[in-house]
Amino acid sequence: MRTEDLYFGTILQAALPDILIGIVVVLVLSASMSTLSSLVLTSSSTLTIDLIKPFYKKEMGEKKQVLIMRILIAAFLILSVIIALNPNTYITTLMSISWGALAGAFLAPFMYGLFSKKVTNAAVWTSIIFGVGFTVIHMFIFSLGFFPEATKAAAALKLNMASPINAGAIAMIAGLIIVPVVSAFTKVKDPELAERIVSDCEKQLKADE
Repeated sequence: MRTEDLYFGTILQAALPDILIGIVVVLVLSASMSTLSSLVLTSSSTLTIDLIKPFYKKEMGEKKQVLIMRILIAAFLILSVIIALNPNTYITTLMSISWGALAGAFLAPFMYGLFSKKVTNAAVWTSIIFGVGFTVIHMFIFSLGFFPEATKAAAALKLNMASPINAGAIAMIAGLIIVPVVSAFTKVKDPELAERIVSDCEKQLKADE
């Protein structure tokens, strides 16, 4: 573990008695497990129901869906452990990577989708693929220690391109450009559904005022 990751534990050890340290550790672990379980369950169910099921040729029963979700959960957990065990990653770096990937993938589709009926499926998928793909590629090049010379060169730039925070910001800005551009060249598959969703959002916003 890096020295920077030990700051919090060192401060606790110096300032609190053992009993309070144990309570804090339990609270941190419970919060981490809660977040991990919710993210893994949401990701696996979303991929199974929204991505795999529509392309499944035969009728996908409930047992089949549960099996696929369990396989995806195991895959996500194994991938998380592999990344977390890498000695070249900070805890803060892993957090920046995860939130950068999520924001880069979903910020633009969510924002534009709330107020526009012209956002297309192709634009949303392009944003998701670019946001996650860019962040993952950046992670393997600059955050896991596989290419130290490239990391040093990128960190020496005025805008630190080795920083996962900057990578997440770039992914978010790119998504804000990608969604309207791709939507301009593609068509909405179900205009009536888009109209209904936007009108419902507008009604809800007015009701909350």
